[in-house]
Amino acid sequence: MSDTQVTLEGILAAHKAIRPYVRRTPLDPSHSLALGSDTEVHLKLECFQVTGSFKPRGAFARLLALDPEQRRKGVVASTAGNHGIGLAYAAQRLGIPVDVYLPYWADRSKVRALEQYNACLTWFESVEHARESAKDHAQKTGKTFVSAYNDTHMIMGGGTIGIEIHEDLPDIDLLVVSVGGGGMAAGAGIALKALAPNAKIWAVQAAKSPKMAQWIKQGHTGSVPLAKTIAEGLAVDMEEDTITYPILRDLIDRFVLLEENEVSHAVRWLLNEHQLLVEPSGAAAVAALLKERPTGFSRVAAVLTGRNVSGERYSSLISPYATTG
Repeated sequence: MSDTQVTLEGILAAHKAIRPYVRRTPLDPSHSLALGSDTEVHLKLECFQVTGSFKPRGAFARLLALDPEQRRKGVVASTAGNHGIGLAYAAQRLGIPVDVYLPYWADRSKVRALEQYNACLTWFESVEHARESAKDHAQKTGKTFVSAYNDTHMIMGGGTIGIEIHEDLPDIDLLVVSVGGGGMAAGAGIALKALAPNAKIWAVQAAKSPKMAQWIKQGHTGSVPLAKTIAEGLAVDMEEDTITYPILRDLIDRFVLLEENEVSHAVRWLLNEHQLLVEPSGAAAVAALLKERPTGFSRVAAVLTGRNVSGERYSSLISPYATTG
C-alpha cells in the first residue's frame, strides 16, 4: 500500500500521466432514465474503456509510479477478473512482468483476456486464498503487490473518472457509483467533492455483499456475512485496514443495496434502452437509479464500470426469467 495521501492534485497528476494509455469515455444522456422528470441523467460509459472496464486507469497510475527496480521485478495481484485484466494490459504496454492469482470460478471471458495479455496465472479455491497467496509471493520475491483498492495510486487513477465527469457536466449535483473495494468510488468522490462541493454521492452495493455499507452504517470495520452474488465485482471481502473505508465514510451520502433480480433487470434494461452490453457489476449504478429514482436533483451521472462477461453468462442474464446467476 502506498503512503501517499489521496488529493485532488494527485488525481489531476494521475489524469495527465495515464492520458496516453486510456480512453476519455463518453458521458451520454439517458432520456429513458430521465423520462417523466426534470432531472438530467448521464451515463459515464467506462464499459467502453480499454479492456472493457475502468480498471486500467488505476493500473497505469500504479505502474507508472514504480521505480526501475520494481518494474524489473514485476507485479502480482489477486482478482476475480477486471482488476487483473486492467493490470495485465497496463503491464504489457509498459513491459512489466505480471502474475495474477485468481479463483477457479472466474468468468471464462475474463480468463481469456488475461491469457491474451500474457499474464502468468495461478488458480485458487477462493479470492481470499488468492489474495493471501499473492501477498506472500510478493514478500518472498520482491515483486510489488497491487491491490485493486487499498492503494493510493489505484484510487487516484480511478479518481480520473470524477475529473472527466465534472469537465463534461460541471453543474452535476449527484454521482451514483458502485462499490466493491471502493477504490474508484473513493477517488471519484474526492475529485468531485473538491470540484463540486455541493454534489451528493450515492454508493451502490449488492445486498448479498454489503460490507462497506455495513461498516459505514455501524461506524467501524468488522466481520460482515457475505454471500455469492451475480455482481461478483462488488463482492469484495476487503481487509479491515483498507484506506477506502475512512475515505468513503466521509464522502458517501447514502448507500443503495440491490437485490439480485434488480441487477439482472438493469443488465436487460441497458440492452433494450441503450443497446449497451454491460456486466452485472457494471450495471449496478443504473440498477440503483431504476430502483430509487432521484428527486430533488437536476443533473445526475451514473458510472457503468464494465462490460466483461461471457456470451453464455450474458444470455442467461438477459433471459426474462433471470433473477440470479
